Amino acid sequence: MNRSLLNKSILEGRFLLAACTIALLAFCWTRVWLVSQFEMSRFETVIEQFRDWEHFSPVPFEHLVTYTGRVAMAYDEPILLLCVFLWVIARGSDCVSGEIGRGTMEMLLAQPVSRIQVLWSQATVTLAGLALLALTSWLGLYLGVHTNTIEEPRAPVWTIPWLGWQLPDPLAAEEIVRRPMADKVDMTHLIPAAVNLFSLGFFLAGLSSLLSSCDRYRWRTIGLVVGIYIVQLTIKIVGLASEPLAWLCRFSFFTAYEPARFVSIAVYHPESTWSLILRNEVGDWNGLGPLGYNLILLTMGLAAYLGATLIFHRRDLPAPL
Repeated sequence: MNRSLLNKSILEGRFLLAACTIALLAFCWTRVWLVSQFEMSRFETVIEQFRDWEHFSPVPFEHLVTYTGRVAMAYDEPILLLCVFLWVIARGSDCVSGEIGRGTMEMLLAQPVSRIQVLWSQATVTLAGLALLALTSWLGLYLGVHTNTIEEPRAPVWTIPWLGWQLPDPLAAEEIVRRPMADKVDMTHLIPAAVNLFSLGFFLAGLSSLLSSCDRYRWRTIGLVVGIYIVQLTIKIVGLASEPLAWLCRFSFFTAYEPARFVSIAVYHPESTWSLILRNEVGDWNGLGPLGYNLILLTMGLAAYLGATLIFHRRDLPAPL
């Protein structure tokens, strides 16, 4: 890998990465703070009103009314996904069509560097930045969990003198106590969600690079990636909304992005946290596990990068305008 190419990619993307990192860190902390503002019993009362919409949720509502479940839903928030997608799509689309559109590709290839070095220097910086963003999302939630407290109602008790026995006191007002949120949320349970976020970003980075290697206009590359994103998201929503059309979910890469579900598995079935496949109580097949879904996204992303490498290596470059 050419160090000058790496430095060039880092300099070009440093401000975008810094902005995405700061925004992601601030949003994740704020998201946890908002969770801490709603006492659990009140939130449970609210969410019960939407029981008919449970099939849209990746996890049962019983998990959503836990603090871990509510914190994990941050990985499905549009703002968090926007920060990650903005980075991978912007940098992935720039690797070929961006350089051609600016008229700098011919000057770049006039140097003693290969096309593969040009493409993979961009890919290396893009994936390193993606890993930083996935880690930042987890760190933001970690800081939020360890700097916020929650309110919990405590039934008043009456202590019998000398005996030390405690009995419920129905005449006294209910007490509200504050506890650290860290007592309710084990952050190791959220690691699978961050890994799943990285896997989805890896695929989109590869897809952006693949389309960029075929085109000469960066704006068209970005438009195609965003269009594919919207179509795939729509397919999954329709598949979830209609049971007869549930088969459509098989054709959406968003089916492999289930961070809240993977956190639920880590909480209730820790032995399956990094499983390739899931099995039921009798040992029968029960679908892919978190590792299986992540491997699907990583494999598709790697295939897209390899396709981009092959196409860029063989194509004729248009003359700069």
